[in-house]
Amino acid sequence: MLHDGLKTYTIIKETNKSFDEIKGERGILRQIAMDLLCRVGGLSGTEIGEMMGVDYSTVSQRRKRLREKLKNDNHIAQIIKRVEVDLSTINI
Repeated sequence: MLHDGLKTYTIIKETNKSFDEIKGERGILRQIAMDLLCRVGGLSGTEIGEMMGVDYSTVSQRRKRLREKLKNDNHIAQIIKRVEVDLSTINI
């Protein structure tokens, strides 16, 4: 599992928004953050929900909606890929 501070660092770097700003959004950036925290960060839906101030079921629903959007939106896929690449280069 990635160090807590690194889990959100690359998302913040990519979007130029603070984690609190991302948490407060109801859109795609929050969905991307939730997905990456789960897949790359190794956090559970419950842990992500606690970080984001939502229930674990909300995390699950948002990740599902993101997967649907990825089928038709190459721009979102590119954002996620850049964050994943950035995370893969971090040595801890």
